[in-house]
Amino acid sequence: MENRESETVEFKKSTSELKQGIISLSSMLNKSGSGILYFGVLNDSTIIGQQIGKDTTHDISVEIKNHIKPEVIPIVELIKISDKQIIKVSAVGDKKPYSAYGRYYIRSDDEDILMSNEVLEDFFKDDSIDYSKWENEITEWTIEDIDEERLIRYFNEANECGRLNYVYKDSIDALTKLGLFKNNHLNNAGYYLFSKNKPLKLKLAVFNTDDRLSFSDIKLFEGNIFDCIEEGIRYISERMRWNAKIVGSKRIESPEIPLEAIREIVVNSFAHMKVSPAILNEIYLTPTKIKISNPGNIAKNIDPIEFAAGKQSPILRNPLIDMTLYKNNTIDSFATGFERTFKLCKEAGIKWEYENTKTSFSFTFIRSNDTINDTINDTIKNRQNDIINLIKKTPSITRKEIAQILNISEPTAARDLKMLQEIGVIKRNGSNKTGHWEILENGK
Repeated sequence: MENRESETVEFKKSTSELKQGIISLSSMLNKSGSGILYFGVLNDSTIIGQQIGKDTTHDISVEIKNHIKPEVIPIVELIKISDKQIIKVSAVGDKKPYSAYGRYYIRSDDEDILMSNEVLEDFFKDDSIDYSKWENEITEWTIEDIDEERLIRYFNEANECGRLNYVYKDSIDALTKLGLFKNNHLNNAGYYLFSKNKPLKLKLAVFNTDDRLSFSDIKLFEGNIFDCIEEGIRYISERMRWNAKIVGSKRIESPEIPLEAIREIVVNSFAHMKVSPAILNEIYLTPTKIKISNPGNIAKNIDPIEFAAGKQSPILRNPLIDMTLYKNNTIDSFATGFERTFKLCKEAGIKWEYENTKTSFSFTFIRSNDTINDTINDTIKNRQNDIINLIKKTPSITRKEIAQILNISEPTAARDLKMLQEIGVIKRNGSNKTGHWEILENGK
């Protein structure tokens, strides 16, 4: 057995430090392509032994497979030294970078160091078929074209999740920090991420039939990448079915498709799209489907199931855009979005399908044929009538106050208010803070 910790060896006193051990294993894989992890050994190489149960080695193997991505197959061995049993875990891999629990580490001597964004970017520069040359091209757009409020919110999110440690000074310094600004101009990546000029288009629709011959709602939304992601998630959330049941005295609502699965696919559609003002992303709902499509296929035509199984290393089509989305946790970890989506759908009993063509990628959630029952529909109608009556009584009432009075969630109140506005029953005058509601003719 090795007598000291190094760039390829790590000691842990017991499996109570399993998570830290797995982080060490991933960092050694990133540095050297291999690593050895011992349980039952102190940092100074003193052997104290490890208590071993029936499932100990199996649990170690499963934890490594589940939390190091791309997946590695460890060799877990029991070793006896001086009448004491220890566990040796060894792994090799050539699909760098490897993440552990959604983060990326690199080994330096016997320490595991969280990768800087610059180091992480270097791992993706050579192997991907990407649009990095296009991303870095300088545009005609200047700092005056930036949505600074969005930029400040971005850095607050990035600092809060621990992926950046940056004190905001001004937009030029902030964008330069992200690699999105040079020679007093935005590059393409910076323009499409943070511009206030609405550079991207997102087509949104609800069709009455699966053949899409007629629609009940259709719109063309314009914004930057962050705007489009938020609008896409909001649009689906407000228009898909929500099932309800009464638990005790409370009404519990759940979406027909897990919201986190919806979010993963919407984010993926903008992270890996072929970005262009001339083409657009699409989201539409039919009675049996929710479909999310983006221009540009998956790099190298790799099957998403390969990513979900952890058999493929991350491939970034837009490395600069993707790294920016990663830093504020819009992307949790590279190449794990499909894995989470498939898992969530399996748990919820949701079927799905996808299509990867030469020019586009689309992901479809299959909706249940079950409709919300009449009791729930009646409850919804009665609740909306209650909202109308509350507005008649107090036009300045807020969404939060409506939710509290009716004992419903704020998102539910927001959906009902949105629906009542769309069908011409109510109207909002003024801002959200100081405005008031108005009952229209349809609301009597």
